[in-house]
Amino acid sequence: MSASPLTTSRRDLLKAAAGAGALLVFARPQAASATARFVGEIGPFVRIDADGAVTIGCHVGEMGQGVSTALPMLIAEELDVPFERVSIQAMPLHLARNARGQARSHLGAGQSTAGGSNSVRVGFMPLRQAGARARLMILEAAAERWRLPVGELKTEDGVVRHAASGAAATYGELAGEAAKRPEPIGEIVLKTPDRFSVIGKPQRHLDADRIVRGEALFGIDAEMPGMLHAVVARCPYLGGKVATLDEAHALKLAGVVAIVPIPVADAPAPPLAPQSTPLAAGVAVVAMSFWEALQASDALKITWSRGAGAAADESSARAYADTWAKMESTPGDVVRKDGDFANLRSLKTVSARYEAAMVAHACMEPPNAIVSVDPDGKRACAILATQAPDVAAATIATVTGIDPLQIDVTLARMGGGFGRKFDQDMVAEAAIIANAVRRPVKLVWTRDDDLQHDLYRPGACHILDAAVAPGGRILGWRHRLATHSRLAGAAGDLAPRLTEYYPDGFPAGHVPNMEVEYHLLPSAAPRGAWRGPGHVVNAFAIECFLDEIAVASNRDPVELRLDMIGTGGAHSYMYLPQMPRRTFDTARYAAVIRRAAEASGWGEPMPKGRGRGFAAHFTFESYVAEVVEVSVEGGRLRIDRVTAAVDAGLIINPNGARAQIEGSINDGLSAALGQAITVRDGQVEQRNFSDYEMLRMDGAARRIDVSFIESPEPPNGLGEPGVPPLAPALANAIFAATGVRLRRTPMLPDLQAALAAV
Repeated sequence: MSASPLTTSRRDLLKAAAGAGALLVFARPQAASATARFVGEIGPFVRIDADGAVTIGCHVGEMGQGVSTALPMLIAEELDVPFERVSIQAMPLHLARNARGQARSHLGAGQSTAGGSNSVRVGFMPLRQAGARARLMILEAAAERWRLPVGELKTEDGVVRHAASGAAATYGELAGEAAKRPEPIGEIVLKTPDRFSVIGKPQRHLDADRIVRGEALFGIDAEMPGMLHAVVARCPYLGGKVATLDEAHALKLAGVVAIVPIPVADAPAPPLAPQSTPLAAGVAVVAMSFWEALQASDALKITWSRGAGAAADESSARAYADTWAKMESTPGDVVRKDGDFANLRSLKTVSARYEAAMVAHACMEPPNAIVSVDPDGKRACAILATQAPDVAAATIATVTGIDPLQIDVTLARMGGGFGRKFDQDMVAEAAIIANAVRRPVKLVWTRDDDLQHDLYRPGACHILDAAVAPGGRILGWRHRLATHSRLAGAAGDLAPRLTEYYPDGFPAGHVPNMEVEYHLLPSAAPRGAWRGPGHVVNAFAIECFLDEIAVASNRDPVELRLDMIGTGGAHSYMYLPQMPRRTFDTARYAAVIRRAAEASGWGEPMPKGRGRGFAAHFTFESYVAEVVEVSVEGGRLRIDRVTAAVDAGLIINPNGARAQIEGSINDGLSAALGQAITVRDGQVEQRNFSDYEMLRMDGAARRIDVSFIESPEPPNGLGEPGVPPLAPALANAIFAATGVRLRRTPMLPDLQAALAAV
């Protein structure tokens, strides 16, 4: 059943949405007539009004990581304007074809993707250059007006001055002339750190007040004129499809406009391709309101067929049990081999097994998307809460057949992302529906949809053995691991052993005999990125095992690590084979270890029932060490304090950086303590927060102290590095407080069982 076409133009849609306050759109000159005070756009990111007010565009999606403040700070620094006078607006996506013929955002800033803790690191130099070019255009306009050499002019606080003559003009007075000038080509000399007035200074998040007031701000709040609403009934069986459908009753319900099938591409097994296809087959109900669509979706009479990936007898416990047996009896794929571990049989051996469950993203804002396809099917526009707008545009193009350059994408704020909104299955669904009805369609997932049809963080099994010499020196390290690979079959068909473990991470290079083997842990559930995905499950095992070795050797866990590192040095580090190698500087690693230990009071005696645990990790080029302090009384666990030391290079916004680490710590606590996704009878068992428990206020860390190492190095990632050390530090702290060694996440069930048995 189709709907009547909408005749509103694409420009009207975007203008109306912006005017309604649903989202902020950074206006290009031709779309700025409504702003009477607007004078000129200086380069692609800067707009200046006649009164000198400066608006800076942010080209990367904001999901709480603070980029909508940090990235414009880079431009404001080189533009030489006080940040308190700057307004920030989200920019629409501007696509252009690159040398390969691919449609990519063309903003001169490297990327519009928010993932891999990359936004500030990648944008650091290009955005500063953009600010410097805009400043130079203003200087050139002043020089032309006054007939003076540019080199004699200076800028300060949004004003151009000529000291010798006393001439002065505000940026607002010069903006109209500057906007007509060609943008300078080539690199421009940038400020040295000693001249920074914006970078490194604490700035409050510019959306904070609106968030507190509950104003419409997020993707789920956005609207378009004439918009319809859609809800999808999805197959509950992993890999299943629609067997029979009776839509007659649903079509008769009030407000229902159309019923649209949602197909999926045939695939032998997950992982699928969520960039261009829905994850689950289903049926979409399109109605005049969300409630009407939801009610009609419940009224559909559907029977489902099981797919090849929906094994009726699969359960997470069974899959893990089979994998443990395989790891113990069958050699795995070799990831790393240094020396000869097998030749160390005469030394004392420490062994342990660790297990991590699959977890869901459970963002506070469930997946959503608004897509509109023109009646002639030749153009489209979308309002999206997405981490990857380029991929989103490509997804809409794949579904509709529309040229990506004819697709406008406007970014809305995300209520959390954590990697989930990097994938585009929800955009694919919205595009399928909008293409069928040729009207704007807003698709919103329910919480049940979100938990049952996620791309889950892979779980893992680890078997570790260490050969320890008298005195506690580790001479041998064997690590056998199995994970649900999130990239097997993707990323150029890389073998999972190359994507699920970072072979150059600590303690590699610090143990003379080291072996790492990989096995694939099977599951029918689709997997995806989850806030430092491989780092989290691997750090849990490695950092817990180092603690166990220290206890078995009667050594301090911090001193053990520092002794292994020695004087420190730079090591080549591989993330993925197709990516440039990075540098892992163990001197910087040792520095955060020492700082965390000192700041936490490590080594000071603790009363009975209280304990401290330590862990550290190198994630996306940032170094983080954490000490967790806990109390266990009357069978109840309390997180008293978490101390974090961080070296992420130059810190752009200390307020935002601190918030990132604090958020990572509580997010890590939430996943480590109570969260697990399990599969039974071909279905994900968890459906809502009643059976997928999020951290509550009384379970959060009562105190978090974050210390940043001052560094001259360029900035690195902060969105994810705070998560990996948390779970092992917590497990180590619980052991110190109770003597109970927890080797599995989620931890609470095992802790409660152990305490009840005492």
